[in-house]
Amino acid sequence: MPGVLPAGVPVPADGSLPAGAVAGLAGRPFGVYVHVPFCRSRCGYCDFNTYTAAELGSGASRESYPDLAAAEVRLAARVLDGAAPPVSTVFFGGGTPTLLPPARLGGLLRVIGAEFGLAPGAEVTVEANPETVDERSLAALREAGITRISLGMQSAVPHVLAVLDREHQPGRPASAPGGPGRRASSTSAWTSSTARRGRATPTGRSRWTRRWRRSRTTSRPTR
Repeated sequence: MPGVLPAGVPVPADGSLPAGAVAGLAGRPFGVYVHVPFCRSRCGYCDFNTYTAAELGSGASRESYPDLAAAEVRLAARVLDGAAPPVSTVFFGGGTPTLLPPARLGGLLRVIGAEFGLAPGAEVTVEANPETVDERSLAALREAGITRISLGMQSAVPHVLAVLDREHQPGRPASAPGGPGRRASSTSAWTSSTARRGRATPTGRSRWTRRWRRSRTTSRPTR
């Protein structure tokens, strides 16, 4: 049974923050995290706030969620009331944000820009699973303003993937469109937070990231 919550300051009815919570905010980097709680299937190890379609039932849907998230962004802007600087980073996490159409993610990004402003060169990241993106959807994400992809790869060992209830097969992250196993063109670069040069630890959690860079020149994809 949960215990009794400790005594504290009641939540203001208008959602306002104490003065100390926003003091000096304008002088610090400001980022926005947007949680997209939808997953195609449930991974046994995951304790994040995520839901499959069956678990949601008649509750929130992928179709209605972007509008609800946009309303939260507007509420945050009203609460901060101009105290925040332009947004330097936006992170769409989950869940699997790429279960939403790229246009809906782009719409949320436009709301963030309209409410807070985007700093020059702002980094905009979206998490993706290997099986939820292809060449067409990645192109649409880039067109929508996404500058970085975080591609999930929990393991490269078949029996570990089975234990974790992961859908993708060994080698799929590397062979995904633009993945580390494919040569990147001059308009893109790959980095990894927990892996280097295309190798990941067999049982460790690895997430490849791709940062898109705009180029004025046109280059043909390499093979």
